[in-house]
Amino acid sequence: MRKILLASVGVMVMSAGMAYAACIPTPSCSSLGYESSSSCEGGIKCPFGNAWNCTLVNKITEIEKIIQEGGTSGNKGDTSNCKIGSIFYSDWTCSSSLDSSKTPIAVVVYTSGEGHGQAMALENIGKYQWGGYGTDISTLTNFNSYEVAPTDVQSCSNTILITAVGDKNTYPAAWAAHEYKTEGTNAGDWCLPAAGIFTNIKKNMAVINAGFILTGGAQLEATSMIWSSTENNAQFAWDSYFNYDSNANYDYGLYLGGGYKNNNIEVRPVLEF
Repeated sequence: MRKILLASVGVMVMSAGMAYAACIPTPSCSSLGYESSSSCEGGIKCPFGNAWNCTLVNKITEIEKIIQEGGTSGNKGDTSNCKIGSIFYSDWTCSSSLDSSKTPIAVVVYTSGEGHGQAMALENIGKYQWGGYGTDISTLTNFNSYEVAPTDVQSCSNTILITAVGDKNTYPAAWAAHEYKTEGTNAGDWCLPAAGIFTNIKKNMAVINAGFILTGGAQLEATSMIWSSTENNAQFAWDSYFNYDSNANYDYGLYLGGGYKNNNIEVRPVLEF
């Protein structure tokens, strides 16, 4: 398990009425995709026993190549003018105002360089558990403070790692994002947002919501709680919370108090371009 080394953080005080997680049985290795009884080069060992996943590395490489080539849909529209708050269309192009001749499918919420970034779906797609409560996914980096969680922007890489080690019954939120599709996209194009995407949304809330208003999509509310793909530890994953509050934790657009992995929280996928 890869860890980010941090100074100890203070004990979190949960708000009244928070539903605490119940104890659940440790999952079996086979249910998480560790099906080989012997070790293998590049394989990942099950944290609960002597079993290995020998196909994980190849699967990750294959899917990451698909993302780099424009997703399973094969679209490579001109995204050079995609800016935060831009409307993202089914032909993988962007505009700052609504083009009625095209089908909007998302709003740009993060950019990582000219023509590259992430766009968020116009609606939440349902409430799901993050899944795997009690299991720390060994291939995911643990981001275990408010200060470092915003540095994770690897939405699709995280989603690939999560879906590679368990099915939709084990990790429902990541699979819901992974299977989402729209006009111009296929299942496999969309991902569960990383925690840093929510921090970027917090910094640009007004212009991003203006994009959702133009498309008729659902605005992001101050109290929106949406799962990220960023893991904290075996019990917690990060979720969004944009409320302007005196609590400094909210400055990051993130909240951990509702982030028990077996809580049902909204999923709103992002598309990498």
